[in-house]
Amino acid sequence: MSEAMQAYTKARTHLILDQPFFGTLALRLTPIEDETIGTAGTDGQSIKFNPKWFVKLSEAQRVGLIAHEVMHVVLLHMLRRMERNHKRWNIAGDYVINLALRKCGLILPHGELYDEKYENQSTDEVYNQLPQDIGDEPIAGVALLDGSDPGGCGEVFDHGSLSDGTGTGKFESDITIAIQQAAEVAKGVGKLPGHMQELVEKALAPKVDWKMVLARFLRANNKSDFSWAKPNRRFIAQGMYLPSMWNPCLGEIAIVGDSSGSCREYLEQFTGEITSILHDLNPELVRFIQCDTEVHDDTTYTREDLPLKVKYGGGGGTAFGPAIDYVSKKYPNVCALVYLTDLEAWDFGNPPDFPVLWVTTEATEAPYGQVVQM
Repeated sequence: MSEAMQAYTKARTHLILDQPFFGTLALRLTPIEDETIGTAGTDGQSIKFNPKWFVKLSEAQRVGLIAHEVMHVVLLHMLRRMERNHKRWNIAGDYVINLALRKCGLILPHGELYDEKYENQSTDEVYNQLPQDIGDEPIAGVALLDGSDPGGCGEVFDHGSLSDGTGTGKFESDITIAIQQAAEVAKGVGKLPGHMQELVEKALAPKVDWKMVLARFLRANNKSDFSWAKPNRRFIAQGMYLPSMWNPCLGEIAIVGDSSGSCREYLEQFTGEITSILHDLNPELVRFIQCDTEVHDDTTYTREDLPLKVKYGGGGGTAFGPAIDYVSKKYPNVCALVYLTDLEAWDFGNPPDFPVLWVTTEATEAPYGQVVQM
């Protein structure tokens, strides 16, 4: 066993004894030495670390680092990034994690990101407050081998299921069970402090996957048709060549992005959601309309336009009526309208003839349509 792996094993043992919640979960993660990364990182299945960097840390910093990577798993950061900037997402996650770890008395590698103004905020909320170019800027006092880890505490890699098509359901289920078991172990020995109990409860709280809701919503409102291109096989054997229901992709979708002043911090996230719709749901085309109190832009996108580069206008007040009326008059045959917004407005206009899904940054209600929080 190498010097670095011995140091890792020793630090993990200390974590199991002193902080059993983190230690129990750390046992699920396979340690891997990797000199190609600057510091460390996890994809939810392993913890990779640069051995030369790791052995230079103090024992306490090694313990804190492993707990930090475990927290990325608890918060499912490797699944939830979506189209958001990788470095900016990692920085946001570090702020949230390090606040919790300091309360546990854990010590982190030099240069860790810490700011009390992010207390009680989620990674998504912190991400939306960070400057859009923060992922491209060096963090003062942190020297990196490859520049990939702005916080110096390790980074988070996307989980393999996001690229291999196997789906994330089993991984999420396994992590949920593991968190429950780790919490029981820690409580059993009286080492699960109140703030960690609260964090565990949040991690285990049932969440609505708005992308799944969106997929079901769009498919339920899609217009299928009969086609001779794919004959109904059940009747071929009987000598009858009949058409079958054929729906190669979703039809035309209208997406309205709320470009008002109150949504400026969410615009990059809106672009990510449009990208996800094009990539994952494969609509025939997406008509993206920007609107604050009036329509500012109307652009058509297909999969061939990926990756998207969207320029946003607006920045004024908020009214939903103008965009709803615009789509109703210009694109009355859309299969559905998706409105990306914070729902902070009083003018919702008249309910259109097509179904509306409000994808909102805050949990709230609308006078018509279906509401789901992103």
